[in-house]
Amino acid sequence: MSATLFSYTGSVPPVQRRREAVLTAVMLFVWSIWAWFLAANIWSSDLAALWFAGHFHAIGQDALVYDAPAQFFGGTPPGWIAAHLAHGGPPAGLSFPYVYPPLWAGLIAPVTGWLEPIAFFRLFLALHVALLAGSVLLAERIARPDGMPRLVFIGWGLAVLTLSAPVRASLYLNQPTIGVTFLVLLAVACLRERPRLAGGVLAVAAAIKLTPLVYALLCVQARRPRALVVLALGLAALALASFALMGTGLHQAFLEQLGRAGQNSVWARGNPSLRLLLLDLLPAGEMPGTFVWMPGGEAALVALPRWLGPVAAVVALLIALPAAVLAVRRPGPAAVTLGLLGLSIGLAVFGPVSWLHYFVLPMLIAPALGSGLGRGATLIVLAQLLLANSDAVLSFFPADADGTFRYVALICLSWLVTLAATVVALSRHPKG
Repeated sequence: MSATLFSYTGSVPPVQRRREAVLTAVMLFVWSIWAWFLAANIWSSDLAALWFAGHFHAIGQDALVYDAPAQFFGGTPPGWIAAHLAHGGPPAGLSFPYVYPPLWAGLIAPVTGWLEPIAFFRLFLALHVALLAGSVLLAERIARPDGMPRLVFIGWGLAVLTLSAPVRASLYLNQPTIGVTFLVLLAVACLRERPRLAGGVLAVAAAIKLTPLVYALLCVQARRPRALVVLALGLAALALASFALMGTGLHQAFLEQLGRAGQNSVWARGNPSLRLLLLDLLPAGEMPGTFVWMPGGEAALVALPRWLGPVAAVVALLIALPAAVLAVRRPGPAAVTLGLLGLSIGLAVFGPVSWLHYFVLPMLIAPALGSGLGRGATLIVLAQLLLANSDAVLSFFPADADGTFRYVALICLSWLVTLAATVVALSRHPKG
């Protein structure tokens, strides 16, 4: 990457490199201990989906694996409530529906026989904390501009891990997206020198959540066709393994679950969605019929009108198509990282849902803007990004309708500014 952000240049002596590595390890270790204790006693609503899906498959009740409330969001699946309470779930806590491929429920099923949910949560929390710390190191490898000292970038990563609402939400929910973020960063880190490994890693990420398939575009930008071949073969192998282990019925139920999840959304600070912001800007008489505040008044269920998806897709394409033309002509490593930054922002902002934990990936690699922007512009974008996405700012806005609207508007504006800066930075990279 070009040295445009800091005046720091020149090689780093080996002794200094070792000191920086030791200091980085110590800081990440201290953060990891703090993060584990922060969330160790929390009922992990998102990870509970994986445990209960595995549990019901293990006891032969496959009909309950993809059970869900009538509107998908807003509570524990009706068929899970008794098991939720019997296995330590707090009466006021939730276990959200399972919306991942059947393969993972099958692999987890044996574990549920000897680990109760809270022990399962703590085991995965330790893994997720380690993966977040590792994600900072991977982000530093692919997104640190030339001229930015390593410890400055690590400092940014630690600030994101400690202060940002996306990371806090990820830890509280014990979100599997943490693992997907790590795998995507690992794939990009391997893409240039080990494209086959990158394709395999990306296949695993896409088998957990479907959205990482979009990052196959980075293989095209980097001109690594072998990564695409291994990605396709890896997905085929995982699909065959899933059908062999779980049969066809659960896969049909999985597709139906995805359909239910796409019919509604959640109006809440934890889902700063551009689509919901557009709905809220409509006159009151044109709002969807289903807009029901859930108990506690911190979130509402919203039925999504059919026109909203195509409108969001058109807006996204108007940005994505010229950005894709810029990217495909710029295959260098710094430009590929900016491509990753742009794609991860676009998926989070323009997607059907925009859960806070989707923004962990773009936040960690945001300093990559320094490879195309000047120092002042980069620092301004990073400052507003960290401030707007901080846990303190989230706490400042009340969870009522007005506070939610203002917070969602702020987050959407922050990320749209960052997306525009990403396109500008990408345009300043050399072609070829």
